[in-house]
Amino acid sequence: MENTAGRIPEHLMPRNSGTDELFRNSWMEKLTRTHISVPVTMHMIIVISVSWFAVGRVGWMAYVLLFTAGWLTWTFTEYWVHRYVYHVKTDKPWLLKIQHLGHGIHHQYPKDPTRLAMPPVPALILISLFYLIFWLIMRVYAMGFFPGFLFGYVLYITLHYAEHRYKTPAYGPLKRLWKFHVLHHYKYPESKAFGVSTLLWDRVFGTLPPEEISL
Repeated sequence: MENTAGRIPEHLMPRNSGTDELFRNSWMEKLTRTHISVPVTMHMIIVISVSWFAVGRVGWMAYVLLFTAGWLTWTFTEYWVHRYVYHVKTDKPWLLKIQHLGHGIHHQYPKDPTRLAMPPVPALILISLFYLIFWLIMRVYAMGFFPGFLFGYVLYITLHYAEHRYKTPAYGPLKRLWKFHVLHHYKYPESKAFGVSTLLWDRVFGTLPPEEISL
């Protein structure tokens, strides 16, 4: 890939190796790191458990529809947060801090395997908040919608981990996901390829990188 160092802001400039600390306190720092198996296992237990209760409350057909709607909602949330929270240009100190804590350090050290998914403690806080919001809006139907939303997140962190840790697969759709995520990190961090688990919303909003670019 061509050298694009001059076009990437310093706070998003990738380093080829290493890591960095977010907190000087060792316990706080530990809460910012995780092995991918921990959040994947934790979230899938929640998905399966809530789904079991949901089917009993709303029935299979409603569950499948709600689950699908939840998953699609996640894919849009993934795109929107990545583009309009983590990569929106700002001079507000509080938003810059959020960007660095939540995503900027990942751009600086994209090969650090301990920061490729949100650790359990903050993840549990956030998903609890999301479930509360869904319950207030949908009541019992949130039991079918929430597992789909959370499953979308599991798919996202699993693919994100794989995109950074494993060789690009030969299978076409996955190959394109890998390619565009690399382009996001090393060529277009502020403007293109904000989808990680799907290219759907990049297509809708015109933020796919040019197809002819080679890696």
